[in-house]
Parts: sequence; C-alpha cells; structure tokens
Amino acid sequence: MTTTASPVAAPRPLELLAPAGTVPAFEAALREGADAVYVGAPGLNARALARDFTFGEIAAMTECAHDQGKKVYVAMNSLMKEGEVRQAVETLSRLARIGPDALILQDLGIFHLVRRFFPSLKVHASTLMTVNNALAARYFKELGFERIVLARELSLEEIRTIHAHCPVELEIFIHGAMCFSYSGLCRFSSLHGGKSSLRGQCVQPCRRRYEWLPSGKRSSCGKTAEYLFSMNDLSGIDHLTEVRAAGVVSLKIEGRLKSVEYVRNTVRAYRLALRALDTSPEQRPTLLAEAHRCLDAAMGRKRSPGFLVRGWEDRLIIPRFAGSSGEMVGKVTRMEEGRESRTAKTLRLQATLQTPIRLGDRLRLYEERSGERKSFTLRSLEVKGRKVDQADKGQVVSIAVSGLELSGFPHRSHGLLFRVDVSGRFEQQSGLVRRFHPQRSVDPDPMRLQQILTALAMGSASPPSRDAATDRGGQGPGKTSRPQWWLKAASLDAAGMRFPFQVARLVLELNQRNLDQVLQLRRSKSPRHPPLVWALPPIVLQEQLAWYHQAVQRLRGQGATAFQISHIGQLGLFTEAPGSGGDLPLEVYGAYSCNLLNSSALELHGDCGLAGVQFSLETDRVTLAAALAQFHKACNRNAHALRVGLLVYGRPPLFSARLDAPHFQGQRTFVSSRGERFYLDRREGTVYARSHVPFSLLQHVQDITRMGVNYLVVDISHGQPKRECSAVTALLSGRGEEPSVFSGNYAGTLA
Repeated sequence: MTTTASPVAAPRPLELLAPAGTVPAFEAALREGADAVYVGAPGLNARALARDFTFGEIAAMTECAHDQGKKVYVAMNSLMKEGEVRQAVETLSRLARIGPDALILQDLGIFHLVRRFFPSLKVHASTLMTVNNALAARYFKELGFERIVLARELSLEEIRTIHAHCPVELEIFIHGAMCFSYSGLCRFSSLHGGKSSLRGQCVQPCRRRYEWLPSGKRSSCGKTAEYLFSMNDLSGIDHLTEVRAAGVVSLKIEGRLKSVEYVRNTVRAYRLALRALDTSPEQRPTLLAEAHRCLDAAMGRKRSPGFLVRGWEDRLIIPRFAGSSGEMVGKVTRMEEGRESRTAKTLRLQATLQTPIRLGDRLRLYEERSGERKSFTLRSLEVKGRKVDQADKGQVVSIAVSGLELSGFPHRSHGLLFRVDVSGRFEQQSGLVRRFHPQRSVDPDPMRLQQILTALAMGSASPPSRDAATDRGGQGPGKTSRPQWWLKAASLDAAGMRFPFQVARLVLELNQRNLDQVLQLRRSKSPRHPPLVWALPPIVLQEQLAWYHQAVQRLRGQGATAFQISHIGQLGLFTEAPGSGGDLPLEVYGAYSCNLLNSSALELHGDCGLAGVQFSLETDRVTLAAALAQFHKACNRNAHALRVGLLVYGRPPLFSARLDAPHFQGQRTFVSSRGERFYLDRREGTVYARSHVPFSLLQHVQDITRMGVNYLVVDISHGQPKRECSAVTALLSGRGEEPSVFSGNYAGTLA
C-alpha cells in the first residue's frame, strides 16, 4: 500500500504595516504595496504630530483602504489623563461609526471603556505595553486583545518562544527609530522636562550628549561628551525569512512623523524584500540590493538589526555620532547674531561642509551640548563673502537663518547641520482618498454618548475641578483619611531603621539573595519586621519566567500572602501557578510602572483582582485629584475594594534598558550639558539610569492625603540606606539639612 505525503502548508503571508502622519503619506504607502496603514487618533496618540487627522479623513482613508482590500489601524495609544476621559469616549464613539480594522492601545483605562461600551472595536496591545514574555502575551489575550505588538528589545529566538507558548497574533517593529529605554518604561522626558513619552511628547533625552564623570568630579559636559544612549535605527530587512519562521504575522514600519518620501521608499524597500522571500535564489540578491538602495534614499540614521540578532550589542550605539536623522552636511564653528532689518533678527552660522549643499535644501541645526534642534530652509549661502547658489564639500560657508536668535543656542561652536528629507511633506493628495469625502462630519450619537457618561457617573456636568478630590475630606470609600506608610528596601537590613512614621508594610525586591535570607530567618526564629510585600521587577524576560514561577510557589508555600507586580501581565504568575499556599489569602498590588493616570484604569485593575495599585508618578496634582474623585464615585457605586497608593520618595529609573553597551563598562555616573548628574544601575539583566537627586513628594503629603490616597511608598532601595533615611526624616520633619529633590510634574502640568 502506498501513501502520499501531506502537502506542506504554505507560510502565512506577512502583513506589511506602514505609518502615515498625513494623507499623502497614507496614499504613498498604499501605492507602494502596504497591506495596512496605521494612523493616529486625534489628540490621543503617542506622537506629537503637527496636525492630527480629522475624523472625516480617518473615515475616508478607512473606506479607501477597504475598497482596495487593505486595512487601517488607529493608534489611540497615548496614556489618558482623567480630564481626557470624555474626549476618549467621544473619540471611541466616532471610531465605532467609522469601523477601522483595530485600535492600537496602551492605556488600560481606554481598553476598559472599549470593552464596556464599544465591544465591536477590535484592539491590539501597543508596544508601549512592554510585552516581552509569553506570560504577558497570554494575559493580554485573555483580556481580549487580538494582537500583541511585542517589545522592540526581543531577539528572534525569544519571539519564536513566545509564539510557541501563546496562540495570539504577534506584530513586531521591523524598521525605524529605536529608543534606548524599553518602550513604556521611559520617564526621563517626563520627570525631567514635563513632557511624557507615553503621551507622545518625548523630547528625546537619549539623543543628547552626556559625559562620563570620574568619581568625585562635578563638572559639566566637556570635550569628552558623546551620544551615550542614541540608538541606531532598526532594520530587519535582511532577516525576514527568520522573522516569518518565528511566527510573526505583521511587520510594522515606524515613522508617523516622517515625510512622504520616507514612507514611499521604506514601504517600497520592504515590499521588494518580501517579494524576494518567495522568488528564486538567483533573483533574490537583485531585489535585496534594490531594497537597500531605497532605504538609503529614506535618510534615516545608521541601520542595524537591533535586538533581533544577537551579537550586535557593540554596534547598536556609536557614541561619537550625533543622534539625529538625516544626512550630516557640516559642522558649525561659529554662531553670531545679525539683522535683516530693524525688527527681523537672523542667526548667522559659519560651517565647514562635509557634503555639497544648495539653496532650497531643508537643513536642521543641532546643538550638540544642549540637544536643541531647529529646522530651516536654506535661503542665503555665502562663500568668502560672495553669495552662491551651492557650495561643495570642504568649503567654509556662511549661512543666514531668519527667525532664529542666538539666545536659543548657548554653545556657539558646538553645532551640526543635517540635511533632512521633506520632499513630499506638503504634497497634495492625489484624489485617491479625496473621492471618499474626507470633509464629512463623523459625529457621535448624542443619546448614546449621554448614556455612557451617565454610566460613568460623569453626567453632563463640567470636568472635575482642581480641588474636586478634597471635597471628600480626604476619604476614599470606607477608608480613613490617614494613609499607611510603606517602605521599599533592597534587603531586610532596613527593617530596623527608624523613620518618622510607622511602617505598615515592607516592600522587598524578589531576588535570590532576599529569598534565601527571608526563608532562612523564618526557619530560625519568628520574623521581626513589618508584613512583607514581595516586589517583582518591571522587566521579566522569557528566560527568567521559570525562576519567578518557582520563587512565587516557594514563598506561597512558606506562607507569603502579599506581592507587588510591575506589569499587569505578571498576574499570570498567580493565576497560572497558584503554588502551594493552600487556603492562605493572596493580595497582589501594582507598582507605579503599571502607568495609571485615570479612574477607568483604576477600575480595570480592581476588576482584575488587584488589592491595590500605585498611581503613575508622572502625574500632576490636577490629574491625581480628578482621577481619585471620579474613582471614589465609582467605588461608592460598585463597592470597589481597590486601594490606591503613590510613590512619595525614591530614585525611580528614568531609563530602563536591555542594552549594556560596551562603552558603559566600568562607567557609572554621567552628566548632562546642564550639569545634571545621573548614574547607571545594573540589576537582574536590566540597565537603569537614575538621578543622583531623589524624587520627592514628601513636601506635598498633607495635600495628597486629603485626596484620598490609601498608602504612601517611600523607596530607599537605591542609595545608602542610612543617608536615605536621614533625607526622608529631614524632608518630613523640617529638621536637619534637607537634600535637593525634584518633584516631577506634581506642581506643574503633565504634557
């Protein structure tokens, strides 16, 4: 008897997903072969675009794409402040009428609104949700996400493992800019500038120059300053065979802020490379060579395969190169102020060219020390005092720039000039989209909108006032006005230290050292410390999951009842493997890295079974007050038991990164051009950047207490414990030498 072999299933086609920040870019993406395009939701997307799309344009683009059998995804991936909940509801109502193929979400508060009121909308988990293991991917799938956009820091091997352990669609970034920090865990721009990267306002501190500082030195940046954290661009174009084999279904190109020509060239390049996957070996090199020529024309940064391919760690950052996209054309050697007239100011630049330039070029002036960037069109060019239309490599030129002032550039001989691609930026749409009537209005159903606002206990009244949360006398539902004090420490040694408050809980990092110490102590004698809360780190890689599973089970077996997670996906450690705790109670709390800025996100965390969660430390006072006031309404209505905490002292990480680059070795303290001092801290395979100046809201404790915060967290796990204890005591009591501190956005406004 003969048998025939079963036919081998053809690999699933890879979706090519392109960015669009303008209608012409959208049209270019479709023309060059994109299978899908992602665009930003007006006002609620994680890119600070010069102009958001209108809902009419989104509707027209969606119909246009569907008419061609293609898809549109809408990135509604900004963190939502409490004052934006109404806007989010109206936006979701409009998008539900438009019918995009999916929303890309970061904020679990927005996800909560979608699932409760707009279940017809499909949702994808943004890369800002920092999914880097199968545990988190499974948890988000169970919540209702149909696709996960994985963290950009994963290798092909890790992606393959996640796919093998979780039947959910996986999307990865295949090309574009890379952040030094894990997406979703960068607070540098927010805490040191008030502009949150999680809300599309990043000022890119990782692209600036810093200087390593020898021990004991306090100088500012000098000649040795380099671009220590500026990542090269990601380009996976040479690894698509392995990407497809890893189980990825969608390849995403970064670049909603980029020009039409960038979109056109990059989409064309990847369409050629995808075609090369299934062509003959003889034709493949020709297609790939043409694809690389297209990427060269796109004017990005230097390219590398990022974290996809291991062994490239020494080439992901080239410290001597400026962290700016475009083609470097010259080095500025002098800046001086000039005038075109009595009122119009100009900035006159002297520069030595590294490549030819001509009138009409779009240039960017980048000041190396401060990181200041200004773009302009070249209108005036002189060589040796003579006006010219173009200049060649090696020539010293004089350039007059209208509208720029010298005061904006304090370091007058540390500038670089880049040519940037703006071709097609103002290109008119071809009519491809225009025929779908983009100017039409897409209004929400007013009756349905009012029903939703009433269900949210928002009614038709104006948004909560600045002092809305204080009207309750500082009391949450069924809570006293006096919050508990929690102390986070690196080890049990801090348990015996004296603070000007009673420590209700001791938060201890879950690592091998602390695990062994506590278990040994429990065997030898009864513990003499406050009840413990075991804290998981913000990053748990796939290869570390087994250890944390075992550690949680071991602690449960020894009677541990309280844990703190840093990512909601870590709840899977308790639902998938509850351990041998028997009938012991279990309390799971969330750290500030859960990124909550609104009452809807608080409600979702309560629905997921958390006992408590810390509000985002990026918050300003108005957002915290409004969110707590609204959440207390919901608690009274739904009997929510979730407790809300807030970090009031510590050294939170500004960057949380995977890359421990070769030029970091032996280095710790680095300094900015403004003299700000930071240091690198390496723990559990993650590199953290922290400020030498601690973060503190201790000076606002009475105000915070009146809002109804249930527990206050003091973190002394970084730095010298005795010194941290003295600092906390001085800040609370007003006695002794108070240290310099920063308070992030609390007293200002989070952008």
